[in-house]
Amino acid sequence: MLMKNSFIFILLAILILSLDGFSKPIRAASNPSFVYTDGTHFGLNGKPFYMNGFNAYWLMYMASDPSTRNKVTTVFQQASRYKMNVARIWAFTDGGSRPLQSAPGVYSEQIFQGLDFVISEAKKYGIHLILALVNNWEALGGKKQYVAWARQRGQQLKSDDDFFTNPMVKWFYKNHVKVVLTRVNTITKVAYKDDPTILAFELMNEPRCQSDLSGKTIQNWITEMAAHFKSIDKNHLLEIGLEGFYGHNKKQYNPNSFEIGTDFISNNQIRGIDFTTIHIYPEQWLPGSTPEAQDKWASQWIQDHINDSKLLRKPLLIAEFGKSSNTSGFTIAMRDNYFGKIYGNIFNCAKIGGPCGGGLFWQLMDQGMNSFGDGYEVVLQVSPSTDRVILLQSLRLDKLKL
Repeated sequence: MLMKNSFIFILLAILILSLDGFSKPIRAASNPSFVYTDGTHFGLNGKPFYMNGFNAYWLMYMASDPSTRNKVTTVFQQASRYKMNVARIWAFTDGGSRPLQSAPGVYSEQIFQGLDFVISEAKKYGIHLILALVNNWEALGGKKQYVAWARQRGQQLKSDDDFFTNPMVKWFYKNHVKVVLTRVNTITKVAYKDDPTILAFELMNEPRCQSDLSGKTIQNWITEMAAHFKSIDKNHLLEIGLEGFYGHNKKQYNPNSFEIGTDFISNNQIRGIDFTTIHIYPEQWLPGSTPEAQDKWASQWIQDHINDSKLLRKPLLIAEFGKSSNTSGFTIAMRDNYFGKIYGNIFNCAKIGGPCGGGLFWQLMDQGMNSFGDGYEVVLQVSPSTDRVILLQSLRLDKLKL
């Protein structure tokens, strides 16, 4: 009996030790109603905060039209049902059709009220938001539109990468940051910069500057814009929007040693950047490779950034991942399996107290939104098996908070 009891005690001790990495209380921030960081962990109200959620860039756009606003409510209801707690969205549409910003400093009140509605609905359903402030890509304006606006005002600019260096363009962007942060929500009556429903802001979706592979251009821009952001908003976390690409010294870790002018290490060392991010698209980045090779690469990509986030002493968020229906032989079961593998990497890191704080798949949509689809969309009403994969991840991450 003594030997049996000792064996049970040893098993219990091992279990307690294995839980030690995440059972320690998280040091509360000065304002714990906001999501904050404590070392390599996210926290909320003194407890660990793990993210299981989605991307939905279209939310503001659809909310700005009363005839489609119900799509926002439906998606938040569904997300809440499966215990998702974070959505990453766009807080921009620059020029083009239905713009938030039709010209530098010229804003549509109708579109802004759409974003007000998104934030108020997110709060209602317990969803935190990450708001991206501009796009690297041409979709919905992005840096190309900012450069075009400057050219219209007589600036002699050579390429879209002048977005990062031209004083007039930088002023346009800084003004947009200020306008968004100081916006007072017409529904909640709370300024965005004071709203804890917003988890974080993102400087730019997937910044790239391939005209300067040394990384200096991006490094200087992040340094300047992070300081500008924090001078206005000291409540919210800030992240860059990086895909995870390394600079020249570690380019062998990039898919096909590809360089884009960012550096995961030095960029995330900048003062004011609170957590790290990566995106995962092996189908696009490793064309011609087998699904097995892509899955293996994705797991290594996550692990490399887990290791580096430990050294950076900052949490890591997998801000985008997905499986495209345009993949050869695609089935929903294939996507479920891929999601399960990514979720497994996240959970296995989190359960031992590692820095990976969660993941957001690309992208969640409601039915009847085919024009917004890109192959990666998940429509929960027609994917009950995917629902279960997502819910399982939510439930097991929830247990780590206890």
